[in-house]
Amino acid sequence: MKEYWVLVGSFGSGKSELALNLALEKVKQGPCTLVDLDVINPYFRTSERGDILEPAGVELIMPPFALDKIEIMSLSPRVYSAFNPGEGNVILDIGGDHVGSIALGQYKPYFDRVAPEAIHVLFVVNCMRPTAADFESAMSVLEKIQQVSRLPVTGIVNNANLAAQTELSHLVEGYGLVRQISEATSIPVWGSCGTEEVLNLFKQYVREQKLDPTYVGRYQMIEVMMHRSWEKFLNEGL
Repeated sequence: MKEYWVLVGSFGSGKSELALNLALEKVKQGPCTLVDLDVINPYFRTSERGDILEPAGVELIMPPFALDKIEIMSLSPRVYSAFNPGEGNVILDIGGDHVGSIALGQYKPYFDRVAPEAIHVLFVVNCMRPTAADFESAMSVLEKIQQVSRLPVTGIVNNANLAAQTELSHLVEGYGLVRQISEATSIPVWGSCGTEEVLNLFKQYVREQKLDPTYVGRYQMIEVMMHRSWEKFLNEGL
């Protein structure tokens, strides 16, 4: 039976980075498909990293003409193939906020055919972004996403970061916010994300301060693949 990992959240929450890392992790366990379902922001899309995904064995499904300098805000009919019977994992990277999640809603009849325990809808929270900077803002995004996607969120992800400027204090602040959301909604915290260096500092902080592991979840290491600094762009391209 396939497992479905649906990543939703605000603009700039880091869904694409998590999707890439999760795909490269899951493909080691068996077949894995990554669906780029972002028809909102063509500047940040997991499709850009086909050069990494496809050699690793990850099947990539992306919008028509993506990366061809002719952006058409439509979805590939190949998305339906992700719901065919089989084994492995399917990861769906959804566009930002509830606007991006509207595209997800049309697949509700197909999700209805999947066992509920095989569907993991992860709400990725980056409290360093204005749209999820506080409890009220994050809750508003969460509620709207659930409404238009017609899928209940099953896990919350602490992905507090400021790209290369990320510090321990950001993850600590994120811990406080996802705890608030979890306590208010009874949705469990799936995990806490960060680069290896920051995540190791956070692990130590969790032990020393005796933070409640219930609101930390699993530690998900993130290798940054979506380069956006001018220096990296000039040296490596997109």
